[in-house]
Amino acid sequence: MSDSQLIASIVDKVLERIAEADPRQVVVGISNRHVHLCDADFLTLFGYPAPQVKKYVRQHGEFAAEESVTLHGPKGTMARVRVMGPNRSASQVELSRTDCFALGIKAPMAQSGHLETAAPIEIEGPAGRVSLDHAVIVAGRHIHMGPSDAAALGVHDQDRVSVLFGGERGGRLDNFLVRVKESYLLELHLDTDEGNAIGAATGDYVTICEN
Repeated sequence: MSDSQLIASIVDKVLERIAEADPRQVVVGISNRHVHLCDADFLTLFGYPAPQVKKYVRQHGEFAAEESVTLHGPKGTMARVRVMGPNRSASQVELSRTDCFALGIKAPMAQSGHLETAAPIEIEGPAGRVSLDHAVIVAGRHIHMGPSDAAALGVHDQDRVSVLFGGERGGRLDNFLVRVKESYLLELHLDTDEGNAIGAATGDYVTICEN
């Protein structure tokens, strides 16, 4: 086991103990702009088949990769956008609304993997470029949880819940999508726009409440 995997395992155990004490407490993860790539697009962009691990993130098997790309939109360019691994079945670019304004992209707010109305983008890597017709979304606020977490909270996959944030800019945010999967660990995701607006940071704890 690598050092990063060992640290992640220890953190998971600590968070499990906290969740046992109060299942409504959930850790925050702020999602910066990032890219998920399918095998074919990754190969075109980098010239080899799979991303290299830079740092594991909280969800099992997922990691920030060593690789990054440059995004090209109608009004601008954004360099050093992190690739997330492992590769997926379809390429997806997750941006904040502020990022979209900077690039001149009109992206819909959508759940990860729902790319039917996603916006187009051109992605540049060291070995090539790809132009994607449906790739860019602004990810809606959501909470990952396993079946036992959902049972403890009395919620189900695709339910919506509200969350209380503390601090000087704290408040209540509604309409967090509940996403339940056996492999998920309890974690709330916001993008940088929403995190900054309510004063939240990765590693904070917030409270799930009734809608």
